[in-house]
Amino acid sequence: MSVFRDSAQAAEFLGGFFREETAKAGHYFAGSGVIIAYTLTDPALRLVMDASVSAEPGRAFAFYINDDAAPAPGVEFFMDADTFDKVYSGEVQPMALMMSGKVKAKGDVTIAMRLLPAMAAAIPHYKAYRAAHPLSS
Repeated sequence: MSVFRDSAQAAEFLGGFFREETAKAGHYFAGSGVIIAYTLTDPALRLVMDASVSAEPGRAFAFYINDDAAPAPGVEFFMDADTFDKVYSGEVQPMALMMSGKVKAKGDVTIAMRLLPAMAAAIPHYKAYRAAHPLSS
């Protein structure tokens, strides 16, 4: 059973988390110049984070969810939603998942390696968000 009931719940939960993250001043992803995408399955969802340009006032970076108008990413990751949840919960190591084939990448993977510290910094925020917004099936 997936951590998310369906695509709508995944979009609401992950959209809420990343919208909160975009509002944080001095955000670890802001100013990196990177556009990164996650295409999730089970349930299906596409997330794009764009730190290549200044986002709107009060936002550290732009965020898109299931938006065909999102910019093309420099790197895109493909995984199931449970794996994404485990990565951001700190339960699994992203590089190990790529090496095992559980996560596929398209594009410049060196971008991802540069973002590993940013992902690590996101883990406590994600855990706190998850605790404050419990998921129910």
